[in-house]
Amino acid sequence: MIGLAKTGGDVNGPARTRDGVATGFRWPLLVGLLAMLGMWVAPASAPAASCGGGRQCACGDTVSADYVLARDLGPCSGHGLSVKSRVTLDCAGARITGLGNGSEQWGIILDGKVGAEVSGATVKNCKVSGFFRGIRLRSASGNVISANTTTGNGNQSTHEGYGIDVSGASTDNLIEKNQVHGNADEGIHVGRGSNKNRLVANVSSDNYRENLYVLAAHSGVFQRNTLGGGGINSLYLKDSSFNRFEGNTFVGKTARIIGNARDNVFVGNTFSSAGVHFTEYKEKPPRHPTGNRVTGGEISNANECIRFTNSTDNVVADVSLAECRTTVRAESHGGPTTNTVVGDITGKMEIDDDSTLDLGFDVKVEVREPSGVPVPGAQVEARDPSGGTAFSAATDDAGKIPTQIAIGASRTGGKTTPRPPLTLAVSKPGYVTDTRTLPTAGPVNLSISLKPDH
Repeated sequence: MIGLAKTGGDVNGPARTRDGVATGFRWPLLVGLLAMLGMWVAPASAPAASCGGGRQCACGDTVSADYVLARDLGPCSGHGLSVKSRVTLDCAGARITGLGNGSEQWGIILDGKVGAEVSGATVKNCKVSGFFRGIRLRSASGNVISANTTTGNGNQSTHEGYGIDVSGASTDNLIEKNQVHGNADEGIHVGRGSNKNRLVANVSSDNYRENLYVLAAHSGVFQRNTLGGGGINSLYLKDSSFNRFEGNTFVGKTARIIGNARDNVFVGNTFSSAGVHFTEYKEKPPRHPTGNRVTGGEISNANECIRFTNSTDNVVADVSLAECRTTVRAESHGGPTTNTVVGDITGKMEIDDDSTLDLGFDVKVEVREPSGVPVPGAQVEARDPSGGTAFSAATDDAGKIPTQIAIGASRTGGKTTPRPPLTLAVSKPGYVTDTRTLPTAGPVNLSISLKPDH
């Protein structure tokens, strides 16, 4: 009888066990020996196995119980690992690697179906590389993807594939503290219908195209991420609405707000050598960003701090704008371009003859009785000379309204035209209406004493 040597690993990766049975033979030697004896029959492909808990995981397995990956896995010739609901996969710093040949494989996937989403799972401390998609969520909701590293994923020749892919209407997931670098197309992709996800303290840099791409995804929260440093765009926000970006750092590449991107809010972000560009999407039907607002923070050292292309009703307010070649650029190529900048603008403005840039200032109003008691529920309304309403708001319990914007002037082409002053009326049943003219420049802080009418 010819003996078969057993070893600690096979030619495709480290030895592993399946249901506690070692499978570490040198298969090429075994195949050769059996072929010589006329005994070889090609085996059928093994189905994906369940692993986790006390069962060691191998490439292609499904993690169905909490599992700590004690050593590197791969290179995997197919997929890496699938993760089921309410399961924690902790790689403890170990690597999961693919062949790096651009084939359509994923490293780690949370893969559900509509109505049967993967939920309550956690994937952490994994280093994933060499797959078409590093970590993928598809119909997955309420999961945590934390402190992973995804690098070198995708097809580097065709520039397809992502580091982290949130797809298939995956919602309410927390994606935090991940490092995403050097992937073939996008670093982090949040796809169509993947709403209400939170991305916090991730670093996505040096990916070939977008470091963060948000496509038709709504009501997400993006906080304290660092995006850019390479690629084409630090952010590509397309056809998405009601997202909040707060305290992020955009580095070296433009943050592009494109297509039907509307009612997104940027608060206190830093754009370092990176401008903000609101721009149309030209393919049919053409779509224009509208109603987006950038407040606070700073934009510096970019070719253009702010650029508006065929976009309308977007506002950049109280942002520090410094050391850009052009501070504000606005251009119209057959579409609407009417937007607002609030605060001091120093430096060069390039506004074409078909574009309008409204130059605004903040108006803050508080309303009190002569005794100093706040007046809640008072109506504060500003009207232009034609009687049109510029803004209208009610006071809160402290007698204050949210900060409003008044337009002091408009610029079209190289000409700046002052706006006529607004009339401010403050009223409430049981009180004498206060009417006054607002200044034409600001900021303006008004404290109005509203007298009872008896």
